[in-house]
Amino acid sequence: MLTQAQNQIIYLMFLNGILFLGLNFIAYSIIFPGPKGSKRIGYLFISCGLLAYLTQLMYQGLVALDYPSGKINGLLLSGFVVPVFFISLFYYRIKRNRMEKTETLVVEKKPDETH
Repeated sequence: MLTQAQNQIIYLMFLNGILFLGLNFIAYSIIFPGPKGSKRIGYLFISCGLLAYLTQLMYQGLVALDYPSGKINGLLLSGFVVPVFFISLFYYRIKRNRMEKTETLVVEKKPDETH
């Protein structure tokens, strides 16, 4: 049987995973907004609200583990949320640039292949 502190840590790990996936979705939606009339921006706002709630739950979980309240904000924001979000933005921006380069190479090659 797990202790209460171990259960709390597993709960925080689960929330951390969901927060990671949500931050990746937000970064993806910013870089690839979708076609006109896409509902992705609406889902982006819904996920932002959900992730803010998950961050509050993580804060409460860390308080339950007796972390100092003054250090929890720094731990959550500068230790996880901000770095993951900016790394995801950087990753999807590079991915988008590579996709655009391959599209231009394919467009440039097509006239040569008409034999």
